[in-house]
Amino acid sequence: MARSQHFFLIAILASLATAAPLASFSANVFASNSSGFSQEQNGLDAQKLNAQFVTLSANDSCTSDDQACVGGAFAQCVESSWMLTPCSSGLSCFALPLVAKAGTSLACDTQSDAEARFVAAGVQGGVTGN
Repeated sequence: MARSQHFFLIAILASLATAAPLASFSANVFASNSSGFSQEQNGLDAQKLNAQFVTLSANDSCTSDDQACVGGAFAQCVESSWMLTPCSSGLSCFALPLVAKAGTSLACDTQSDAEARFVAAGVQGGVTGN
């Protein structure tokens, strides 16, 4: 191995060795940040969104970059208008509770699977809370 290649290899190994503590530190920070959420609150938040989505129509104005479920389709606001992307056959768009951290997500799902996700989150009333 040439001398310059040897120094290059040592530099790479040294950078890897110093990166290891940073990786374990990041994992600890992530674990501590994700422990304060509630699946039940995520379920309640998703139900609230779904109840609001029922009142939306494709002709309603919106704020650019907003996302919603409109008429069972995924909707994204572009220049104050909803642009709809239909779900595949047998699926509808729902706000669903996240499982591993605080928040909700929009996804195309079956009605029965969506309802099961709310039960698993510990909330009653199906996807809209009714």
